[in-house]
Amino acid sequence: MKKRQREVRLMRAGIQLAFFIAAPSLFSTAFAGIKSIFLAIAAGQPVEWNSFLTVMAVLLIFTCFFGRHFCGYACAFGSFGDAVYEGFSWIRMKCFHKKKKPALSEKMVHGLQKVKYIVLALILLSCLTGVYGKLTGTSPWDVFSMLTAGRIPNSKYLVGIVLLVLIIVGMCTQERFFLPVSLSHGSGFCIMPILPGALFRRNREKCPPKCGLCKKRCPAHLDIDGDTGRSGECLCCHACAAACPRKNIHIGTIEEK
Repeated sequence: MKKRQREVRLMRAGIQLAFFIAAPSLFSTAFAGIKSIFLAIAAGQPVEWNSFLTVMAVLLIFTCFFGRHFCGYACAFGSFGDAVYEGFSWIRMKCFHKKKKPALSEKMVHGLQKVKYIVLALILLSCLTGVYGKLTGTSPWDVFSMLTAGRIPNSKYLVGIVLLVLIIVGMCTQERFFLPVSLSHGSGFCIMPILPGALFRRNREKCPPKCGLCKKRCPAHLDIDGDTGRSGECLCCHACAAACPRKNIHIGTIEEK
């Protein structure tokens, strides 16, 4: 089982690295699409279709058909966060002999998953009140996008830099820490309707008594039960399937044999 988990992690890390090198702009392009909508609303202008919105639309449609594989494998910021978490966990183990990886409690993670919707609501409110246009330099996503593009943010982005540093600190405490807490535009992927064939499912009758390994391994602490109120939080990282001792977790259908 541990061998299977290691193979899944290595495969995912390889795909993430490839996308991070070849297409780091996918994250910033999707973000720019949402940002263009906010800016148009803030200026009281109609939203004009552009290449950024095209990329965003393609990613959202892809999510509907195949789940949040983009978030789990191709998002540059997500890959960066995973690298920070794994790196800190390795240092913690080697220097402080802490074998258990750092993690927040299930209750805390579920509570924090609501924060991104609050952040999104505040951004929308700032757009409607005309404040959003005055918040230049406060976005940590702008700062990260600039860094991946090889540009150094100037002093105007001081607030965004500080927020990015705080998010990086949080990344050390919980796998995919930033998703529930601060990735407001990621909430769009969370609320997209996902086709049943793209959801992870399990046959509970085959589960060992009091096992729960899938939920423990899931960074979002999800019950693997297909379409639920929290299924939109699933990143399709396949960690649950790799951790299952009976190979009881599958995408789309439940195997009865």
